[in-house]
Amino acid sequence: MGIIGGTGREGGALAARFAKVGWLVYAGSRDPRKAEHYVKRLKEQLRDLAGDLVGCSNAEAAELGEVVFMAIPYVGLKDMLDHVHQWLDDKLLVDVVVPNVMRSSYLLPERTLELYRQHFGAGRSPSVTEEIYMYLAHVHGIKPRVVSALKTVSFKAIADLDHPFRQTILIWGFNSEDLHELRRLLREAFPSAELLEVPQIYWSSVEGVCEFIRHMSIQGVRIDALSFTYGG
Repeated sequence: MGIIGGTGREGGALAARFAKVGWLVYAGSRDPRKAEHYVKRLKEQLRDLAGDLVGCSNAEAAELGEVVFMAIPYVGLKDMLDHVHQWLDDKLLVDVVVPNVMRSSYLLPERTLELYRQHFGAGRSPSVTEEIYMYLAHVHGIKPRVVSALKTVSFKAIADLDHPFRQTILIWGFNSEDLHELRRLLREAFPSAELLEVPQIYWSSVEGVCEFIRHMSIQGVRIDALSFTYGG
């Protein structure tokens, strides 16, 4: 497994959790030496590690991982996709990127946005997951198997390996086989979690409240339902 941004808060928490249950995890960073030092400290902290951790560059994480998690800030997404795209074709790519600012797409050209809005409605912005797929397909000519998970989950909950994880994990994707594989991965690392699939028309709406949900969960508030209206 490769984690792009594997030394960040979300990426590092994911690296620890998946290595704990037996995965060989390549934790990527812009600075490979930073990743190596980070992984060394992390391995010293973890007990009963069933898998292993390797610190490396983001490009190596994308190349070597059978599955790749994208765990970087939204503002760095375009440059990162340009940097690692050649290793993402036909590979399961798990988007955990949370846009923490109001935005309009800067990955996609206007013509692509027009086609998207003809289908989903005028003025509607695509989710990050949709942006990743369309950007890689239209700009680089590849079709990764993009799915999404854990956007509403705080890194603190992911990093807590001493207590059962009992939260709901919202997931989505374009292909049922890819979602099946995603569910299998998540059940390995989060066996007590509820996995709930979100319809595509609501992906961008959920992303708009991810930071709020993460903040509330840290405060101990459980959110049992989300309600959105959609005019298509």
